Amino acid sequence: MEEQIIRFCVAADGVRIAYATVGSGPPLIYVCGSPAHLEMEWRTPFLRAFLLELANGHTLVRYDMRGSGLSDRNVTDVSLPAIGRDLEAVIETLELERFFLLSLGELAGPIAARYAAAHPDRVAALVLFSSFVRGGDLVTAEKQAAVTEWVSSFGFPIFEFVDDPHVNAEQHRAISEIGRAAASYQMYAALLRTQYSVDLSGVLPGIRVPALVIHARDDRLVPFSSGREAASLIPGARFVALAGASPAAWAHSSALLPEIHRFLAEHEIPADGAWPSGLTGREVDVLRLVAAGRSNREIGEELSISANTVDRHVSNILTKIGASNRAEAASFAVRHKLA
Repeated sequence: MEEQIIRFCVAADGVRIAYATVGSGPPLIYVCGSPAHLEMEWRTPFLRAFLLELANGHTLVRYDMRGSGLSDRNVTDVSLPAIGRDLEAVIETLELERFFLLSLGELAGPIAARYAAAHPDRVAALVLFSSFVRGGDLVTAEKQAAVTEWVSSFGFPIFEFVDDPHVNAEQHRAISEIGRAAASYQMYAALLRTQYSVDLSGVLPGIRVPALVIHARDDRLVPFSSGREAASLIPGARFVALAGASPAAWAHSSALLPEIHRFLAEHEIPADGAWPSGLTGREVDVLRLVAAGRSNREIGEELSISANTVDRHVSNILTKIGASNRAEAASFAVRHKLA
């Protein structure tokens, strides 16, 4: 059986971050949104099976966020910018030019969304599961302090997190053990405070990469309405609703993984990691449809984006490839085997 390879890198503020790779193909970065433990997750059969399926056709990159797992534990700054530096460190260490970003809950969504909005030239596509717009919407203001205090004294209620008829007792036990080993109670509480302070209402509309938003209809931690709102704010995002209540991604493997793989296959990354003339993945999508003779209205309908957005993409494409009109753009697409 294929084994993961664990290495270490250092974030911009000096925090040592553990990361693991497995598989081969275009990079798929599993953004870490809560305390994790690379070794323990890999030794857990049902989690390893989930990760290997994720890695099918890709180089899966995972990491332990600061304050957890094999990464430096003695940290004080777990603000959103700080934990975002963990992701940046892994990307820069691996010298990745183009890659997919995968968020499977908790703070991974905000981390991935901020990165995708800031680096549309590097993110080929974005997948968000159990995502939200404002952390303050997850529980009432009155409950936030009480929940944080409870977690700092007794730990995160892992059993409630994975509660679902399809999650068995052995899986409950395994997730609880990993949760206890991954980080201190104080770390969980600090991350909750960070989560409650998140507001992505100004970030999501600025995402200009293909995005897939998936949410369980009865998600016990993040209301379905929050995921739907997140999808509505990302231009052209595709929204998929799943049956079930667990916010744990692996509990939805049979429905979730095919959706992810189908979406990523639609936004393939070129072998050298870059499209010609600095085109983004979304611009390549538009260019292919231009070459197919589609009008801007038809392109907008196919990609679920507005006509104004299509106009902007076409203008950017013509400038980047040095074309004067759509016919020359179509010729460029054929020459570069994009159509």
